[in-house]
Amino acid sequence: MTGLALLPAAFFNLFAMRQTALLGCLLGIALPFVAARIMKRGRRGDARRAAVLMGVAAGLATGLGAGAGPIIGLLFALGAWGGTRLLYAEIPEAAPPPPPAPPPSGPLADARLRLQAIEAIAARGHEPRLIPVAQAIGQVLDDLEARPEGIARARRFLAVHLDGLERIATRLEAGATPPPAFGVLLRDLEAAARRLRADLRAEESAALDIQVKVLADRLREEGYS
Repeated sequence: MTGLALLPAAFFNLFAMRQTALLGCLLGIALPFVAARIMKRGRRGDARRAAVLMGVAAGLATGLGAGAGPIIGLLFALGAWGGTRLLYAEIPEAAPPPPPAPPPSGPLADARLRLQAIEAIAARGHEPRLIPVAQAIGQVLDDLEARPEGIARARRFLAVHLDGLERIATRLEAGATPPPAFGVLLRDLEAAARRLRADLRAEESAALDIQVKVLADRLREEGYS
């Protein structure tokens, strides 16, 4: 409403060809609208930004639009800024949304993207029972990324489990009804993922045991133990 009050002055300055005053009036009209849109978001720091815009609008409308000069314009700007800050000091503001997560990278990036799509389908309420299975497969992917040499061995596991789970999620999203044996299948898929993780860790433990023995034998051969 404050900005609209400058419309008659803007038309007067337009027909009088007073460009500086016209610019001050137009900015005095536009900036409060911008401040209102910023306030409508309700994010953290928006009240401060809106107060600055209101101060600038008041200063330009007074200093340029009314031709009052820079000192009077500055006084009006400080008054508008301070008044807006006091008016909206207690307004609840939400934290800005977190930045989007970077896309997966590495040799298992495609598998992670497919797994995220399955979890998104499950989270939308089509079948929450898919989430534990997807999380178990995600833990397998975590272990494989830590041990790239095991990726070739796990390709069959991913082809069977991830492809199957992806087809199931697609059918459920299309409106299919799970059969009676669906819960048993999901438990089997989750158990298989946990067994593969256990096998991968057992292989690492065995490899570490061999390394310890080899190093101990080497120390004895060199006379250090």
